[in-house]
Amino acid sequence: MGEQARSSRGARPPFVRHTGIAAPYMRRDVEVEFIAPLGPDLHILHTGPGMPEITPHTHDENTSPVGHAFEGFRYRTDGSENPDFILNREPYREASILLAGENFGIGTVQGFAVVRLLACGFRVVIAPSFGPVFHDDCIDYGLLPVTLPPRTVEGFAERATSRPRVPMTVDLERQVVERADMDPVPFGIDARLRNRLLLGSDEMELEERLEHSDAARRMRDADRLRRPWLYDDDPP
Repeated sequence: MGEQARSSRGARPPFVRHTGIAAPYMRRDVEVEFIAPLGPDLHILHTGPGMPEITPHTHDENTSPVGHAFEGFRYRTDGSENPDFILNREPYREASILLAGENFGIGTVQGFAVVRLLACGFRVVIAPSFGPVFHDDCIDYGLLPVTLPPRTVEGFAERATSRPRVPMTVDLERQVVERADMDPVPFGIDARLRNRLLLGSDEMELEERLEHSDAARRMRDADRLRRPWLYDDDPP
């Protein structure tokens, strides 16, 4: 399975690849307010000086630090589970990859939706398109947003429905989505955003790492000219 996530920016582990159960939730135009209904607990979490650690798969309202995502869909008005909602069924209760419809995460409530999804164990969201604020928050908090054509995502959803226990792997290093019952599917992502996720760095940390990397390379090249015999077995 994938690495544990933290909600605090810059304190998350690198995202290289993740394998898990994929849950098909193909509803279009899902607003962030539906993913994470506003409440006092979320207000404190988002505006407080420190954010708590997020533990994947805390599918228990008494133990989850921020409650469930999609509460308005997952529960009836009396508080009981809605058996028709996809994440209340097996094996999707343990899903860590979400297959979503177009315009997933539209709206401007920053951070709430991504934090809720991470708290429920999700590490990847695959959709044809995302709300721009939600997409940026995914990168900030370490949730990988993968954009693929609608028919491709629908094909994933069909497989996740017919063979739900077959795991899916999303490999950011190779930029490919894989399942045992399908050919690998490549995906694109901005190189800078990819590096941030692979390094587990925020934007400022990435700037510093790239700057130091360039400096180290220049020093190495200069030293190679001065002392070439030390680099005989080292490729340039």
